[in-house]
Order: sequence, then C-alpha cells, then structure tokens
Amino acid sequence: MMEQSGRRQVAPARSFFQPGLRMRYAGLLLLVWSWVLVPAGHAQEQVFLTPEEALAEVFPKGRYVQYDTLRFTSEELEEARRALRRTEPLDSMLVVRRVYNAEGRFLGYAVITEELGKYRPITFIVGVRPDFSVEKVAVMVYRESHGGQIRLPRFLYQYRGKTLQDPIQTHRDIVNISGATISVNSLNRGVRKVLYFVTTYYRKHPPTLTYRPN
Repeated sequence: MMEQSGRRQVAPARSFFQPGLRMRYAGLLLLVWSWVLVPAGHAQEQVFLTPEEALAEVFPKGRYVQYDTLRFTSEELEEARRALRRTEPLDSMLVVRRVYNAEGRFLGYAVITEELGKYRPITFIVGVRPDFSVEKVAVMVYRESHGGQIRLPRFLYQYRGKTLQDPIQTHRDIVNISGATISVNSLNRGVRKVLYFVTTYYRKHPPTLTYRPN
C-alpha cells in the first residue's frame, strides 16, 4: 500500500495575475481560513487504511476470512471491566475475523476496534496470533489534531508479541511519544481489550485450524 509522507511540493513562484491563477489562489485562501477557524480538537479525519487494507497489513499472507460475532452478557462485561481496570462501558459485541492462508492454515485473529483519544475516537486493527500474542497493530483512521505519530511503524512495533500477561502500559513496556500521551494510552487500552476478549473466548472455544473453501 502506498502511503503519503505528508510532505508538500512547492511549485515555482508565479504571478497572482497570471491567467487561471486568481481563482486558484482565492480558493487556497478560503481553505487556509477554514483551517484557522476549525475549533481545537476537531482536526480533519485522516484515513490511512480501509478494512481490507488493514487486514492485509496485519496478515499479508491471509487469503480466506471467517467472521465471528461475539456477544457478551452484562456479567461478562463487568468481569472484563474489572480485569482491564476500566471505568467506561465496553461494547457488548465484538466482530472477530479468523484469517487463513492460501493453503487453508489458520494464521490468527483480526479485530477492528476504536478507543477515544482526547476528543474523538481512534480506529485501528489488532492482529492476534493463534497463541494469543499480538502479531501487529495498525492505525486505520486518526481524527485528532495532534499525536498522529502513533501510526508510525517504529512505535507500533512495540506491541508485537504482547500478551495479557504484559502490562501494555506507558513507561512500563510501551515507550511514550511526547505530545501524544493520550493517544498512546488509548492504543494501550484497545490492544489489551482485544487481547482479553480474544484470549478468554477462544481458549474456551478453539477455532478450526484449517479451512477448505467450497
């Protein structure tokens, strides 16, 4: 997948009165003013990966996908909140993608989830190996005005191999990013949440380890 680096190309200077440029510069001024007038915390939504691209990012060799919709009782959710030490409510439903390669061998689980950043939710995918350790994490949509560095591979690589036995906490086993602490903590919570539900459910209900398409 091609990613935009965020760098801007600077065109050679041309006269404002050159034919066709006046309207373009007027539109640019309006765009700049729209940025200035946007309230703090309401940054433009940045979409980095579609669901299909995200799935290929965490499991590049994936070929077949089976979907499980997990539904949890209020008692199970309360138990999860205590285990995860969360005060906010948890969703009662989780969609899990079971991923298989071209030979039908089980590669792992993939979950697209969201966690609230400073103002708005962050959407990301967590790939989990069959042994319930993290394969990879990728940020799909970022909506905050600051902290977008959390999508960089050198930061996300820290989650690789993490399990429920790991703290997954800033300043313990996750190195923080200056200016993005809230977003880092949001990803920490989301990764632990996915690990908790995938681990606790599939240990009791093991998936089919091979898949044969019809």
